Amino acid sequence: CKPCKTFSPSLPLVLSDPVAKESCMLNLLLSLPEPNLVTFLFLLDHLKRVAEKENINKMSLHNLATVFGPTLLRPSEKDSKIPANPMHPMAMTDSWSLEVMSQVQVLLYFLQLETIPTPDSKRQSILFSTEV
Repeated sequence: CKPCKTFSPSLPLVLSDPVAKESCMLNLLLSLPEPNLVTFLFLLDHLKRVAEKENINKMSLHNLATVFGPTLLRPSEKDSKIPANPMHPMAMTDSWSLEVMSQVQVLLYFLQLETIPTPDSKRQSILFSTEV
């Protein structure tokens, strides 16, 4: 998925084809360096287990994505679309809100997957890749 080579927080949200969206999201995930991938997958698994106790802890997948998405998926300052010294404070607030909403939606997407990929998925995708 060529447009998916680099991460844009809003990219998965604008893809209308569910198959293309899933492919793109998984390619982005599997492009993480292995230590980051293993950590993220561990956290996904843990958050899913927390959500299994929603009737006790009130933490649905959406609530967990809202709490953890902005922390786990925050872009570096240089990659952030938020102006560093904005002339219009409202533009900064709007940009920040869009980034946070994107981070929440991306984490929610991964939390809602029936099967969480494994680090072995990365090795398999490299082995069976059609790109040279």
